[in-house]
Amino acid sequence: MEILMIVKFTKINFDEWLAAFEADGKMRSKFMKDDIAGKLDDQTTMVKTAIFDQEGLASAMAIRMPELVEQMGLTNEMFILKPAG
Repeated sequence: MEILMIVKFTKINFDEWLAAFEADGKMRSKFMKDDIAGKLDDQTTMVKTAIFDQEGLASAMAIRMPELVEQMGLTNEMFILKPAG
């Protein structure tokens, strides 16, 4: 499933978020692939990815998200992408 996420962070900047995102790469590779991140502004990024294990994602995020919210002031919105036409 192709996903687009809009990620906002209030306690850090984009470069700090990107370093943390890259550090979590091994964990993310267990349930998602082909990640692409783009800076929208210093406190917002857009991430496109392919999720191949939704249960793995849910399990990992149940543990990791509370930590990220506390450390980064992180929120995100997820959108499912489908081919047009």
